Amino acid sequence: MAGFIKESTPEETPIVKNDFRHALCIGETGCGKTTSFMLPNISNRIQENYGMLIVDIKGNLHSHVKAIASKHGRIKDVKEIGVPWGDNINIFENISRSLFLDTLSNVHGETKDRFWISSALNIAGQIYDVFSIGKNLEELLRNKQNIQFNYTFNPKSINEILSSYSSVKEFIDACEKISRMLEIKNIANMYKYGISKNDLYLIAQFANDFSAASKNIKMFYSDIDQDNPAAGSGGVLFTLRSLLQNFSQISLDGDTELKKLLERGSIVILRADSFDENITLSVMNILYKRLLIRDNSRPITLFIDEFQRSVSENNIPYIDLFREMNVELIAAMQNIRQLENKIGDTKCNEFLGNILHNYEYANHMENSLDTFEFIHKNKKSLAKPIFLTNKEKVLAQMRWQNLMDNPLPLGWIYSRPDGYKRAIILNVATNKRKYYYILDKKYTASNKLDNR
Repeated sequence: MAGFIKESTPEETPIVKNDFRHALCIGETGCGKTTSFMLPNISNRIQENYGMLIVDIKGNLHSHVKAIASKHGRIKDVKEIGVPWGDNINIFENISRSLFLDTLSNVHGETKDRFWISSALNIAGQIYDVFSIGKNLEELLRNKQNIQFNYTFNPKSINEILSSYSSVKEFIDACEKISRMLEIKNIANMYKYGISKNDLYLIAQFANDFSAASKNIKMFYSDIDQDNPAAGSGGVLFTLRSLLQNFSQISLDGDTELKKLLERGSIVILRADSFDENITLSVMNILYKRLLIRDNSRPITLFIDEFQRSVSENNIPYIDLFREMNVELIAAMQNIRQLENKIGDTKCNEFLGNILHNYEYANHMENSLDTFEFIHKNKKSLAKPIFLTNKEKVLAQMRWQNLMDNPLPLGWIYSRPDGYKRAIILNVATNKRKYYYILDKKYTASNKLDNR
């Protein structure tokens, strides 16, 4: 990039103004985007107590974020999603029916088997209805009637329902039991529990809808030829299992919605290096839509380096609407052509038109080791990078790990995931590495002993 004159260029930390009009940093690899743009802004928003999502595309940003958060006294707010030792979100929590079905459809990518996909989505919609209506009934009958529907609407629970013919039958039986409890004669008797007449009408309506949806699932199940599982309804069930299996990944089957974590002020690191690209796109697309429905005024920043790798033609953040929701995007990538290739020229131009703050970094060959050159609003400046030592990053990792229910032995830190619920851990004194297996939080030592 020509035109940069070091001798007359002033120093200026490129902190994006807090006006929720979004920022995009452009520059080739090695020009200082991460160290002198992303990290200073991450540090600033941490100090401002923002809720933050940092999409770690390459798996090397998390240690910097933890070190900065530790420096500013916010290490306890750091949540790491996508690694077996990290935190969990429920990707399906509070999702709408249409978004749930779109997510299942899109995660499969391009396929010729649209008949099977469409049929699978039809039964997935019925399952969604049962869970959604069941949740309404639980709210209306809270502390009034003992409705036992021991299922959670998350990928793990749904996959367990679909894992075998017997588990599908168990689910149907559980639904029928609730339907019998909510027959009209039983609803009429609920008046004595202090339930208002209006709520009784609602209960009757939801009970009817619940029964209809569960009957549709039962009819589907009765059509399955268990001796020829690849045909007919059996093939549809197999397809639905395949769709949902994509979401049976570490960190996606918890209890908390990602949006809620951000609204609580969490610093969430999404380890996109652990996910298939379609899963990352699904997580982000759901978040983008959920961020349009906010009652919480806490500012939220989405930090996305290598931005073009987190979007597709049908998955672009709604930055034109984010401002009124106190949500901002701060992104970086190498060049505009990368974004045009992913979403097309027209959508790219529309997207860029909604970004007020643009930063253009000089080619790294022209940079010194201690400053990086950039242009913002036609003004040339020098930015000092944030360089963190390995000691700072290791100490921050240890402080973060010590907040866990089951921290590693003293002197060891997590290095990287390596297989199913397995990690490589590192001894910080000797640099020795070894395998370490991750125990689910629900399996405590006392539970294991009690259940022997």
